[in-house]
Amino acid sequence: MTTVNMWKNLSIAGISAAFTILGAVGAAQAATFTESNDAGQTLGTAQKIGSNVNVIRGSISSNNDADLFSFSWGGGLFKASTVGGADFDTVLQLFDSTGVILAWNNDEQPIPQQPPISLQSILNLNLDPGNYFLRISSSPNFALPGFFDKNPGFSSGNYTITLNQASVPEPTAIMGLLFLGAVGATCQRKSKQEKAIVKA
Repeated sequence: MTTVNMWKNLSIAGISAAFTILGAVGAAQAATFTESNDAGQTLGTAQKIGSNVNVIRGSISSNNDADLFSFSWGGGLFKASTVGGADFDTVLQLFDSTGVILAWNNDEQPIPQQPPISLQSILNLNLDPGNYFLRISSSPNFALPGFFDKNPGFSSGNYTITLNQASVPEPTAIMGLLFLGAVGATCQRKSKQEKAIVKA
């Protein structure tokens, strides 16, 4: 096998592998966790979601209901949102592994001190690596430390929470595969140019 043909074959394999990986990323980003029966409201009864889940679906069955989900986070910017995913006034709360409240949001409000633009909720903050709990309820049902005391909510309904915790491959892996494709394409083009010179 000539060097050109070898690089040509590698380029085809590299590009094919790159698209396979990119396709797998898309599939990972579409992973959905659906609440099983009724998610608990305490640390010990929370439902655990996987590391590749970026959609949580469930239902707040009554005004005083709340759903609690546990998850592991590798560190960095964490986002959770019910915008476009619920038709009732949601509350999102984030707790650390011991139940300490880290963040909460009642109404979507991109600019502090400005009127909210919807009754949906958004969390957006940097987290250290560790285990966390995400809670959803209807306003003004806010959990206090320990998850035992709370205010009554005013609404209920189905919800979808979107997260940004889908895993992605290392950038160097994709770049390496694309590099193989580029080198192979260059060799193939050079081969055609040489053939054209010989014919001339």
